[in-house]
Amino acid sequence: MRRELIIMSFLLIIISLILFTGCKPITEQEPETLFNESLNEEIEELTKIEEKPEEFEEFFFNHTPRNESVYEIAEHDIFTLTMGNFTSMEISFFGVMLGDSYEMVLERLGIPDVMTIPADESYKNMEYRRKIGIGGIESGLTFHLEDDTVTRITVKPPFVKYLHGNTTIGIDKQIIYTVLDIPDYQDFMNVYRIFYYVEKGVEIYFRNRYVNRMSFIFPKEFKGVEYITIPRFVQEGVIVNTTQPVLIE
Repeated sequence: MRRELIIMSFLLIIISLILFTGCKPITEQEPETLFNESLNEEIEELTKIEEKPEEFEEFFFNHTPRNESVYEIAEHDIFTLTMGNFTSMEISFFGVMLGDSYEMVLERLGIPDVMTIPADESYKNMEYRRKIGIGGIESGLTFHLEDDTVTRITVKPPFVKYLHGNTTIGIDKQIIYTVLDIPDYQDFMNVYRIFYYVEKGVEIYFRNRYVNRMSFIFPKEFKGVEYITIPRFVQEGVIVNTTQPVLIE
C-alpha cells in the first residue's frame, strides 16, 4: 500500500512538471503589421505626383497707341521729358486712360487676371499681369473703377520692365524731388511714405527712400491741405483715432 502511494505521488509530480513547463504566460499580442512601414514610405515617394507651378514665358505686350494721349507710360520717360510739367490726363497706360469705361479697358487689354468687386459693388479693381506679359503672382497694372469709370491707375513693381528713365520703380527720393519738385503734401501709410502731387494727379509711394509704386488720379486745383483727426471703426467695440489730410477747397 505504501509502495502504491509513493508511485502515485511520483506520477503526480511528473504530471505537474509537464503541465508547468508546457504552459507559456499569456502576453498581449502586438497588432499584426500587414506592410513594412519604410517600404510604404518609399512607395509613396515614388508614386507622389509633384505639383509644379504652371510655367509661363514672359513677353512684351503689343499695345495699340492712343491718339488722345500725349504720353504713353510704356514708351516715354514722362517725368524727365516734362520736368514735372504734365497732368495724369495726358498719359495712357497701354492705351487706357483715366475716365475710360469698363468696356474700353476690356477692349484694349482683355479680361483681367484678377477682378475685385466688394459686396456693395461700389468699385471694381481690374488687375493685369499675365495678360500683359508679366509672370509671378503680383499684378503690374491695376485699374480702379467707380461707376464703371477708371478713376485711378496704379503702376506696381512687376511693371518695371516697361518703364523708362526716371519714370520708373526703384529710383531714389531725391530724383523725384529733382524732376517733380517738392510735393504739395506728403503723408505716411503703413510702410509707405507718399508724395502727393495734386495738380499733376500723381501719388508716389516710397518704401524706405525708393519708389515702390505710382498711382495716377484725376488732377485737382491745389489750394492747400490741413490734417484732421477722426475716429475710425476697426472692429466691434474698437475705435481708434486717425489723422488724415483734407484738401482745402
